[in-house]
Amino acid sequence: MRRIAAFALLSIQLCFAQVPSQRELNGFVIGQHRDVLEKWGEPYDEMETDDGWQYLAYKVSEEPFVYMLFKFPEDDLEHMTSIQITGEPSPGMAPFMGVRLGMPAAEVRRIFGEPGEKRMLTDPPVEVWEYEDRNYSFEMDEGKLYSIQIFGDQGFPFHDPRVRWEDVQSALRSTDVATLVAAFAPDAEIYQDEDVHQIDDSMAKVMADPGSEFRRGLALVVRALQNEKAAEPEDVNIRAGLGPVFKFAAESPVEEIVTIRDSGQWRVWEIKLR
Repeated sequence: MRRIAAFALLSIQLCFAQVPSQRELNGFVIGQHRDVLEKWGEPYDEMETDDGWQYLAYKVSEEPFVYMLFKFPEDDLEHMTSIQITGEPSPGMAPFMGVRLGMPAAEVRRIFGEPGEKRMLTDPPVEVWEYEDRNYSFEMDEGKLYSIQIFGDQGFPFHDPRVRWEDVQSALRSTDVATLVAAFAPDAEIYQDEDVHQIDDSMAKVMADPGSEFRRGLALVVRALQNEKAAEPEDVNIRAGLGPVFKFAAESPVEEIVTIRDSGQWRVWEIKLR
């Protein structure tokens, strides 16, 4: 009986384990450059706060009405610190940890647990759910999910394991979208001669499209890694402000692969090809 009770207690604890902070919402990742929004055309709305923050809103769809809001802090107007999606239920929205706009509040509570704080807004008249030491929050309108926001890097635990070359190489060779989104920093770039391959749309959309500018650059990386001179880095060092840097021999078609700390993990930030 005591063993059964202990197992039941463990099951309850696991069921209510809090969902960790998230870096991605509807395909976009915190830290992406504002230039990725150029493909979306002119903003639906824009605003600058008294303390210098800039807000850019873009329509996702007219019917049902859904928009995304991107916030840029005064001290870095080039990189989005907050991503928010708001509006009516939309089949085109990528689920956020299993929830979508329009879901009952009870379902959000079942997945994310009871919020640490609830407060009412007057304009719009919604109830805000916030969670302690997490970067996500929700807005409820008449008992249904109306808005989701991720903001900053609060709540990302940082473990500093040794980055294994085998893991980096495996991620670079992957064609799985989730693996690629997780492997790269939001403003990652690939260099070869005068060419620069950048992420120019939502992270998930870019990684899902083999024809995107970045994925074409990544294909060059994968091809270069097939060279026996690129099988293993010649040296691994740490640069100030960066993570492990993998340096390759002069005869290798890969010059270096640089990682950086982002949302609690080391991620690939720059790749230089010869």
